[in-house]
Amino acid sequence: MGGYMGLGLQKWIYSRDPQKKMFKKERLKSFTALPKYSRTFILKPSIKENKKLNGLLTVVFVFSFLILSVFTFNHFVDYSNKQSQRIIKITNFKNLEAFNFLVNSGENRLRTNQIKMAYSEFKLAYNINPENKELNQLMIETLSILCSNDNKYCAELDAILDVF
Repeated sequence: MGGYMGLGLQKWIYSRDPQKKMFKKERLKSFTALPKYSRTFILKPSIKENKKLNGLLTVVFVFSFLILSVFTFNHFVDYSNKQSQRIIKITNFKNLEAFNFLVNSGENRLRTNQIKMAYSEFKLAYNINPENKELNQLMIETLSILCSNDNKYCAELDAILDVF
């Protein structure tokens, strides 16, 4: 059998039998009309639901959630209280460090005759701890020295002496 050369129709081309199909085609079902439109709408579950089981599972889930939330809330309150105490402790420690530094620095400035700078540092230390007797005595002494040179410090000295 020779190949097709394009010189016209060969008999073997138009006399071939078609191949058999690999699958069987199903017949189409006949047309069925849809029911006429009605104005009623009804929800119909496709699967029968077990309402008792769903209710029981919901109740169990809610109770377990409530129990877990109580425990986590108590844990959170404990953690929050501990954290607040730690912050207060750290703040007090840092305030004490700053107070000691300012008092020592003010005393050193008094020794080197830098009275105005010493007073400014004593004033900062007074803002941290106004109850310290040693600091109050140093402020009174510093203000009495400044008052002898400059009258604007005399009013501050009077205010501090009125407090004590």
